[in-house]
Parts: sequence; C-alpha cells; structure tokens
Amino acid sequence: MIALHPLRLNPPNEMMNRLHATMSPPFVVRPLLGAGLEGAFRVHLSPESLDLLGLRVGDICQITGEGGGIGYGIAWRATDKMGNSPKLRPAKMTDTLRTAFGFKEGSHITISKTAVQILHANRVTLTDVTPSDYGNAADLETNRWRASCAHVLEYSEAVAVGTTFDVSAKKGLRKRFYVEHIEPNGGSAGLFFCDDDTQFALSDGLPAPELTSLPNGDAFPVLDTSRIGGLVEQVKELNKRLDRLLHKSDVPNRHVLLHGYEGTGKSLVLNRLSQTSACKVFHLVRAQMTSGKVLATIEGTFKDAIASQPSVILMDNVEKLASSENELYADAIGLELDKIHGKDVLVIAATRSPMSIDSGLTGPGRLSKEIELPIPDVGARKQILNVLSGKPIGSNDYATIAAKTHGFTGKDLGRLVEEATDNAFTRTDSEKEGWVDVHARMSMLHSAHDSQLDGSVHSQATTQVEQGTPQLTDAHPEKPEMSVTTGDFELALAVVRPTALREIFFETPKVHWSDIGGSDAIKQRFDETIGWPLHHPELMEQFDIPPQKGVLLYGPPGCSKTMTAQAVATTYDLNFIAVKGAELISMYVGESERAVREVFRKARQAAPCIVFFDEIDAIGSERESGGTKGLNVLTTLLNEMDGFVAMKDVLVLAATNKPEVLDPALLRPGRFDEHVYVGLPTPDARREILRMSIDLGNVDELVDTTEGYSGAEIVAICRMAKRCAVRRMMVAAGSPDVGLQARDFEAAISQVRKGVTEEMLSVYDRFASR
Repeated sequence: MIALHPLRLNPPNEMMNRLHATMSPPFVVRPLLGAGLEGAFRVHLSPESLDLLGLRVGDICQITGEGGGIGYGIAWRATDKMGNSPKLRPAKMTDTLRTAFGFKEGSHITISKTAVQILHANRVTLTDVTPSDYGNAADLETNRWRASCAHVLEYSEAVAVGTTFDVSAKKGLRKRFYVEHIEPNGGSAGLFFCDDDTQFALSDGLPAPELTSLPNGDAFPVLDTSRIGGLVEQVKELNKRLDRLLHKSDVPNRHVLLHGYEGTGKSLVLNRLSQTSACKVFHLVRAQMTSGKVLATIEGTFKDAIASQPSVILMDNVEKLASSENELYADAIGLELDKIHGKDVLVIAATRSPMSIDSGLTGPGRLSKEIELPIPDVGARKQILNVLSGKPIGSNDYATIAAKTHGFTGKDLGRLVEEATDNAFTRTDSEKEGWVDVHARMSMLHSAHDSQLDGSVHSQATTQVEQGTPQLTDAHPEKPEMSVTTGDFELALAVVRPTALREIFFETPKVHWSDIGGSDAIKQRFDETIGWPLHHPELMEQFDIPPQKGVLLYGPPGCSKTMTAQAVATTYDLNFIAVKGAELISMYVGESERAVREVFRKARQAAPCIVFFDEIDAIGSERESGGTKGLNVLTTLLNEMDGFVAMKDVLVLAATNKPEVLDPALLRPGRFDEHVYVGLPTPDARREILRMSIDLGNVDELVDTTEGYSGAEIVAICRMAKRCAVRRMMVAAGSPDVGLQARDFEAAISQVRKGVTEEMLSVYDRFASR
C-alpha cells in the first residue's frame, strides 16, 4: 500500500514480545552521534546491560516506549563507560532510530531480546522530503535519484519505515528522502535489508503533491491500513482528514470523534498516529495532567499546536476530561477548538460513547465528525487474526476461527491469540520432556502479562504469535518447533469470551441434538429458522425472506425446552445469553427495565447471538393481569424486540409452561414469529430416551409403559430403577438376579407419578389453535 506522505503508522505492537519487555529493567534514551545510515539502528548499551538482557553484539532487540510504542534495534557494546552507576541505565540511539520509531531523548524505555529478524525488503517506497534550503535539484532525472537511493540503502546495515536520509549527486546537489513503505519478503518485522533484488519506487513527495488515486478511484491512504485489521473504511475516512491537513486544503477540516465499544481499536489508531514524524503530535490525557493545572495544560497544548502547524492533537478517553460533570474543562476545550478554526490543526478524540462527553463539544466547528469503530464482522475478524498472528496457520483455518468468534473485538481476538499461543507452548512442552526451564520462564512471562499488561493498549493490537519460538529455539536447539494449530484455538475459545458478554450471566452450552431423544422434527424447524440464513443467505435474499426475530418454545414441564435452546446455540456456534425471567424482576423502580435493555445491548454487541429467556411468563404476562412493574418490563421487552432500534443478528428464544398467560403483543409476527410446541415424547422419542438412559437390550415394553410421561420423568424412572437394582443386590448378596430387572422398573414407575395432566394438554391445544 503506497502513501503520499510520511504520516505513517509504526510497525505493529507485538504482544508476545511486550511480555519479554515487561521483564527488563528500565532504560533512558540518550543521543548517539552518527552520520548517515551506517550503524544508524544500533543501540549502544553498557557491557553490564548486555549481560543482564542476555544480548550479544549484533542481536536484534525490541524497544518498548512509555506510550506503548514498539521499535527495534541492533544491540551494540558502548565504547564509553556511559556514566558512573546511573539510576537509569542509558541506551544511546541515533536520531535516525529515534525518529523512525518515535522515541524521545530522555524518555524511559524497556529493552528485551526478540525473535524478530532483519527481513529482506522486496519493495521500498520513498518520499521526497527535500528541505527548501537544499536548492533546486530538479535538473536530475528521477531514475538517477532512484539509483542513488538504492546505492545508499543496499550498503546500509538496516533500514526501517520512517527512516530519513540524504542522497548526494554531482555538482553538489542533494536531496532528502523518507522511507514511506516497505513490502517484506514474508513475515513482519521492524528492520529490513536491501539488496540487488529490492525494487525502489519514488512517490511524488512533499510539499503539496497532487493526490493520485487507486484504480477504483479511491485516494491513496495517508495511514497504512495493512497492519490495522478490520478498520479499512474507518481509517480511509481518517485519511481524508489527514490529507487535508497536510495539503493545507481550503476546505475547513472537521475535528474527529472516534467512538466504539471497548477493544474495537480506538487506542490503537491513536497510538499509531502518535508515532508519526511528519508533523507535531500533542496529547491531552487527563491522567497525565497535574491536579490544579488542567486548564493551563489545555490552553498551553492548543497554543503549542498552533505554533507547530501542521499538527495533530490526540485525546484518548476524552470522557475523563470533558464529561458533562467536568463542565469547566469541557468549556475550556470548546473555546480552544473555536480558536483553531481555519488553522492547520486537527483534533482527534476517542471515547466509548459520544453520549459520555459534554454535548457542547460535538457541535459544528468542534468534534463534529463522528467515526464509529464497530464490532468486527467475520471478514474483519479474519483480517485481525492475520494481523495478530503474522504467520498464518492457513486461510481456511482462520476462516473457521473467524466464523466462531461472533462478537469478539480486536482486543478479545488478541486475548484469544495469546491463549492459543499459551496452549501451543504447553502442548509443545509436553511433547518434549526436559525443557522445564523454558516452560517455567514462559509461565512467569504469562503471569507477568496477566498482572501488568494494560489491555487498552492492545485494542486490536497486532501481534506475531510465533515470535517467541525462534528465540527459545536458539537457546535450546533440541526444543521442538512450536506452531499454533486450530486445536489450540479451539481450546482457547472455551476460555476467552467476548467482552460484551463478560459482565452478564453467560453459559457455554454443551448440549447436542443427540442428547435430546426424539428431537429430529424440532431440529429440522431450527435448521430452517437459523441454518438457512447462516448457510444459504443468497437464497434468502433472492426470495426476500427476512430472518425471524423470535421463537417461542412452549409445552409441559420436563419436555427439554431448555435443552433445545442450548442445542440450538451449540449447533450453530452462536453466542448464547441465558436469562431466567424471574431474575429480571427487581424491587427497585426502573432496575428491571434497565436489566432488559442491558441484555439486548450486550446481545447486539455480541451478534450473532441467541438470547434465551427461560420462564418468560414471569415478565411477559398479559398487561391486564399484571401490576405496573410487570407492565413496564413487558413494554421494554416489546420495544427491544421490535421497536425503533433494529435488532440485527439477534434471535430471541423463550420457553414457558404457560403460553396462555403471555401478552398477545408478544406473540405477534415481528416478535415471536414462530411457536414451537415441545410436547410429551412420542413412542420413538421414548425409545431413544430409554436407550440413552439404560443399557437394556429390549425396551419396547417400557416404551408402552411410560406413555404419558415427560422426558424428564422417564429419565427419573430409569434413575430410580437403577437405585432399586442396587438396593436389591446389596440386600441379596450372591443372588443370580444381577442387573436391571423388570421388577425394578415396576417399583420405579410406582414411585414416579405423571406430572402432565389432560387438562394441561388441553390448554396447549387451545393455545395452538387460537
């Protein structure tokens, strides 16, 4: 992906490597004099620091900055003593390295060994950023400059995106170029090398080149979307704003408010922007402001941004600074936004919800351009998994995993990749005995990660799943190669749940249709209701068949209504929220309604999702028969199922033993579209239930005997018969009558009475025929 300007996002954060970084001591960035690219990416450390980090001269090391930014360097032994036992160990870097990865002199960093290697660069895109005081070098043709750049880069030790270097030509002419984009030969890295096989391309450069277009008419992006999975359209919209800023467009720029659910990528985008070297970037974060100097900090930041045009001001978690409760600070920010009208200053803020900030900040001329970062769909989840892993296990495998991670945000997927990687390490460790020391170290790393790592930084963070492997292999050549498999992800899916469902009663169903005797007919109905839209969407669209919103399961107690709902969720790999109707009734005014709205809000975030209301008659009774509290809860439920807010990819399942008391408005099409009767088991169903419950050759006689019993009662009869058999055998030790006998079932049936009466069945018949 080619960009026109050097406003480029640095290489992705790598969560596995950051685990190593949390174990290293802190360092402070110090300047290192250097000219050109020779040794530009060397990090000079004292011999003691190299030994402490387990680094040798020439090893690649990862550098993690205060704001979470990641960079890479080549470990090198310092030639001087670098001070006398300083409190913070110095790490000397050239301007080239610091500029490429966004490290400031005097900032604190951590350094650790990494498995990342210097990769071959297939193609390098360069931008001409020659200062005006270099004079006019336009008399030399482009190919001559391209050849000069190639010569410099091919003889350099390493190069990275963000590198700036000078090239000289005859007559004392020179130009300055910026490494805009590097296409590697497989994998992902922060450092690259060039050779005769590397292709070099020159973009138009600065200042103010004409914006060229892609074949489809879209403008080339200013920000690189290749390492931000699932946010292509959103970053494309940001590109327009950033392009206007850099081109000094006559069209007034609109300040941006990024919003979206936790973990959808807000902090990721801001972190990438904060590492640019194309323009000055300022931050306004409440946690970094000294108490009592907030107003002065706000005013000073905007004043500095105006003085450093073009510039960008980033405000993450802006609700902590400018909520309606902090009206004084919100007004101050609003006034400063008014002052920069017409200036080359762009403000980009992020919040979970626009409603959480003062409404005065979202008016015209302020944060008027809202960009929502949505919960990723299946295609976006596949992109994110590719970005997170760095080394795909296979497109088909990732397609399968993406299809099973409904409702997962980028942050959730990052957690899933970590868990799968942990599973891979555990599995590999068990395959190779004796590799105990490495396993212990990795356990410590994961423990450190769980307690120290800030998950907000990893909102859709990009990680290379297998980067820890080569490093450990170097130290232990006999260790088997670690690879993350689909099985590792399957185990991880049993542990990692979507953020949207983490604060609500959630149960992972483990019930299959084979666990429910005589369920073939009901299974077929659900295949049509759920399976068709999932597996044959083109046919549903061709015949304009909208998906159903709700299915009501009704019937006598003990006839597997709840198990049916669980089997539905298991069969179609959907998220499953189970709520008992009685649990939503609260003694406090408004709490029940709020609980219903929260259930549906979570379901929409985790879509496609099944919401299962057991005992729905507790909240769905007819309004004439209930009190005010029940009326309000029912009204809320009706609005959520078919109100002004569309319910997409959410199926509501409900079960009740009393369908006749439900409000008619709940049963109409558009809410519970389909009513499924789950009645007493048929002879074939009773035969299946008996065969699943007992090991008996011929159950035909029992099938006739258990007519009129519910499935739960038949299971109870089998359990009681087994107890009768055990009791009989314990009393008559040595008796030849071992195993289940007919008399055991006779005794059991005499103790288990039928719970479903003819009167109850007639109620269900009347409900079905009305």
